[in-house]
Amino acid sequence: MASPSRPALTAALLFAAVALTACGASGPRTGALDRGSPDAHPTCRVHQHVLPGSDYTGGKDSAPLAVLDMLRYYTSQRALPFCDHRPATAQDTAWTGLYHRLTQR
Repeated sequence: MASPSRPALTAALLFAAVALTACGASGPRTGALDRGSPDAHPTCRVHQHVLPGSDYTGGKDSAPLAVLDMLRYYTSQRALPFCDHRPATAQDTAWTGLYHRLTQR
């Protein structure tokens, strides 16, 4: 049986590396609040694509300006419908829950 050629071996190793990287990135993504396009008088809000990151949930390690920006956003826009008229996603619910936890004192 002939041994695999160098390009085939390289391709196989590259494929394995990409597959292993993808396995490690399968956890829930966290990050910053998506406020959509800047509009002085928004008529709808966008869905969140990530769960709240540690800047918002990190307690003493959170970023106060990020938390205040998120509180301002949800105070002014939480009653607006979503722009695509679909129900809240799991990420939307997580951000709304964070808003409620931070304002229930």
